[in-house]
Amino acid sequence: MTDEERAFDAPEDPPRAEGAESPAAEKPALEDSIFPPTRTFYTAPKLNEGVPPDPAFIRALSAVEITIGVTLFALIVFGVMYQVLGRYFPAVSWVGAGELALLSMIALTFITAGYLVGRNGHIVLEIFDEMLAGTRWFVALRVVSAVIMVLTSLALAYEAWVKIDTEWGRLSAAMHVPMGVLYVFALVGFLSAAVQSAFKIPFAARPERKLDIDEMEI
Repeated sequence: MTDEERAFDAPEDPPRAEGAESPAAEKPALEDSIFPPTRTFYTAPKLNEGVPPDPAFIRALSAVEITIGVTLFALIVFGVMYQVLGRYFPAVSWVGAGELALLSMIALTFITAGYLVGRNGHIVLEIFDEMLAGTRWFVALRVVSAVIMVLTSLALAYEAWVKIDTEWGRLSAAMHVPMGVLYVFALVGFLSAAVQSAFKIPFAARPERKLDIDEMEI
């Protein structure tokens, strides 16, 4: 039998309904990817199903933190890129570009602390969570963890308040910015973390809001 006869006698693929995808298209696009999928509230809405809604105050606080965070991130990009530009065009170089990026990075770390704590986006060690899941001890564990987080955040906020006064007279080398400004961001971030953690205590028995990014899990 020739190749043409074999091709003629070969069984045809079963007809597919109109609009149906081919078998190759039915496989996940990221099946062979080395990177795990990133799951957030927007990519997996059921991730935060049953989570109590945030009160208006926390929503407003989170909006302010994200707005400031995005602005600081833009300043980091600007500072780094301006440094690169200055290497190729020394006439436009600015000594404060690197300092702007550095200070913005530190402020960004502080200002987003509360937002990440409220959505489990910070680094945590979940040692007993799987063992106690579904029991009353798990609720007790969440309450104790939230209380410890509140106390820790308040202690850090107090230290930031003290540092604002002591560091305000010390200026940065290039832009002459008072170093106490950084601790203003720290004060806001740690106070927000204390509020976000305190809000978790009355809802310890309900699902917890998650910002689930696999690369951040430990």
